[in-house]
Amino acid sequence: MPLLSISDLRTQFATERGRVKAVDGVDLEIDEGETVGLVGESGSGKSVTALSAMGLVDDPGEVVGGEVTLTSPSLAEEFREAYRDPQFVEGDEIDITAAPESALRSIRGGEMSMIFQDPMTSLNPALTVGEQVAESLRLHQYGGRKKDSWLNAVREILPKIGGGELDEAVVERTVEVLSEVGIPEPTARIDEYPHEFSGGMRQRVLIAIALACRPKLLVADEPTTALDVTIQAQILDLINDLQDDLGMSMLMITHDLGVVAETCDRVAVMYAGEIVEEGPVEEIFRNPSHPYTYALLESIPTEEKDRLTPIEGNVPDLIDMPDGCHFAPRCPWATEECTSGEIPYLQHGSDGVDHRAKCIFEDFDESEYGDGDSLVATESDIGEELLRAEGLKKHFSRADGLLDEWLGFEDESVKAVDGVDLSIYEGETLGLVGESGCGKSTTGRTILRLLDATEGRVLFAGEDLTDLEGSELRERRRDLQMIFQDPMSSLDPRMTVGQIIAEPLKIHDLPEESPRDGENRRDQRRRRVNELLDAVGLDPSQRTRYPHEMSGGQRQRVGIARALAVDPDFIVCDEPVSALDVSVQAQILNLLEDLQEEFGLTYLFIAHDLSVVRHICDRIAVMYLGEVVETAPTSDLFDDPRHPYTQALLSAIPVPDPTADTDRVILEGDVPSPIDPPSGCHFRTRCPKVIPPAEIDIEQAAYREVMDLRQRVEDRKIDLEAAREAAAERTGGGSPPDQTPTAAADGGVSADSVADLLYDRFFTEPLAGENRAVVESALDAVAAGEWETAADRLRDRFESVCERSEPHLSEDEHPAACHLVDR
Repeated sequence: MPLLSISDLRTQFATERGRVKAVDGVDLEIDEGETVGLVGESGSGKSVTALSAMGLVDDPGEVVGGEVTLTSPSLAEEFREAYRDPQFVEGDEIDITAAPESALRSIRGGEMSMIFQDPMTSLNPALTVGEQVAESLRLHQYGGRKKDSWLNAVREILPKIGGGELDEAVVERTVEVLSEVGIPEPTARIDEYPHEFSGGMRQRVLIAIALACRPKLLVADEPTTALDVTIQAQILDLINDLQDDLGMSMLMITHDLGVVAETCDRVAVMYAGEIVEEGPVEEIFRNPSHPYTYALLESIPTEEKDRLTPIEGNVPDLIDMPDGCHFAPRCPWATEECTSGEIPYLQHGSDGVDHRAKCIFEDFDESEYGDGDSLVATESDIGEELLRAEGLKKHFSRADGLLDEWLGFEDESVKAVDGVDLSIYEGETLGLVGESGCGKSTTGRTILRLLDATEGRVLFAGEDLTDLEGSELRERRRDLQMIFQDPMSSLDPRMTVGQIIAEPLKIHDLPEESPRDGENRRDQRRRRVNELLDAVGLDPSQRTRYPHEMSGGQRQRVGIARALAVDPDFIVCDEPVSALDVSVQAQILNLLEDLQEEFGLTYLFIAHDLSVVRHICDRIAVMYLGEVVETAPTSDLFDDPRHPYTQALLSAIPVPDPTADTDRVILEGDVPSPIDPPSGCHFRTRCPKVIPPAEIDIEQAAYREVMDLRQRVEDRKIDLEAAREAAAERTGGGSPPDQTPTAAADGGVSADSVADLLYDRFFTEPLAGENRAVVESALDAVAAGEWETAADRLRDRFESVCERSEPHLSEDEHPAACHLVDR
């Protein structure tokens, strides 16, 4: 019997134009301990399916048909006791679509939980993370559920007013849950607010809230979409470990087929409100049997593809969907038979394998997909150096007025870009990659003089851009343009597409040539706008539309047309495809390559998706904490990454192949603050290959743990109060009567016990001899509250060349700023 069963589910939204059939007859089952992936383009109905399954669809949406049943003997029995003859309970099964809201509140968070996509908007900024985790525990495990009323609603929003401090049992469980998801020093951090956590840590808090009550089913709605590839690797690794430990089932909603390949047992492919193919993950990737699934896989950038084959067109209007197969208008193999009647599910798996696809074809000729032109590689003609950044720095002052300057905030600037040297050649695409916060976008904006550099200079065609002002800078900006990451926020919603593209023409008084006979200046610009729309693959008739009337891919094309309007030589592409589906992404990448060949463009391509960078870039520069740490031709960088940070980035790329054996490097911790970056090599605080002193004998993994301890001691980020309480429990001595350092020895728990507990907490790798003696001595000092003494002992023994000396890029073709490369 499946844990969750969705049968003929139909969810619709009432609008002025008609009813949007967001989910239109979905059948899906999830067994105990199984992970099912739900994939498809934006607008296909994935998230609405999950929300419907949890009874979370809000007005104007409603579930108009079908049922969702959850198997839970304990909860079924609880409902039979709480409700008189509950019609939504039959045996051990609970009909979620028929259950009242009060029953659904018992299911959500207890039996079923959800991880939402954006942790910053999903967490309440006014409540501490401890209070938000504890809320779920109170409701489901500690008898805190109260009657629905205005007063109790206020108490839930403001728990400190409503019920005082969290009771001890809830606090202990909250700390335990935060510890399970990898939040360091959870006893100290439960009183912090979401804005005090990094993006990866906020996502961990969301996971903690979802898992607090040990649900049987976890719904993960794009849990890694907004994260860097390194943080994504951490989160996926964490979810997999927790699932194994807790035996949960999971519904993983994502558009990243690499994530599906690595995490899922079965896959359901969704298109226009329907599941069009379903089967074991290996079957789907090895033998995609629906044209849509095959087309999605073909859109993924891989090493073997010189050119991508995108899916033409867009997801259909869910109000007036075509008869027959919904994918038929975009399907290269569609026949007249596909456009009418009910399309059957055909089985494609071998005996005992349930692999079904909603398509009339048993198979289709894959060689017919794409035109011959789409498979031809085009060699880039790389010319002379076009742009060079020398010692480029951009620091942001924290001072806001004279008072802040007097308090010293003027000196604590954010070193967003801290000495970048780059060369970009005519006709080249240089990729700039790294985690969020490393300074990529700031570098691009500073190069274009959208931000004024703190130090350094930018030479474009031999001219120093940092010296230009006023009309000279405006004139030069015709040659340098930018494509922004989010077209929805970078396009004026009050202007039509035609007005948006024509705006730079008006600003720069273009075109330069005189109008044709019988044509005025306005007609000439309208003709130029039509030419630009045609160049980026849009119909000139779309010039009268507003941005909100276009799809994400179409809006991005408008942004590209606007950048091309002034006929630039150099374009900064700032994450131009990160917000797009894989199919639309393929269209935009092909378009950028075509435009580069047609107009001789040079790109600085900023991205965090390394599979995209590998596909489109000639060379790659890797940034970390405001500095470029490695530069190389694309093939050389992927074949022989030299910097440990680059190696970790490349290893974290999800591979869209469930049979692939990935050797992943998981980077622990977060990027340090750019206000006070680490001395020497900025990456040393996270580097898995940090260099030990030559005179000591220690394994690399053990040395990494020593360096992590050093960082905690120097930052005083060890919760001694919690350590003393844990040591007291371990030794059976009870809680100490006070928390002063001297009381640790006299009040029921010794400093030695605290030091032993800290050693066991921070070290999994063996230490021996003098190495262990120094670490134990330092932990004794920590237990006594002597932080500086502990830090000095660890520094004297374990100080690395990586923190004493800053590595620099050499002058060769493949430089890496790492002491390991210099050896």
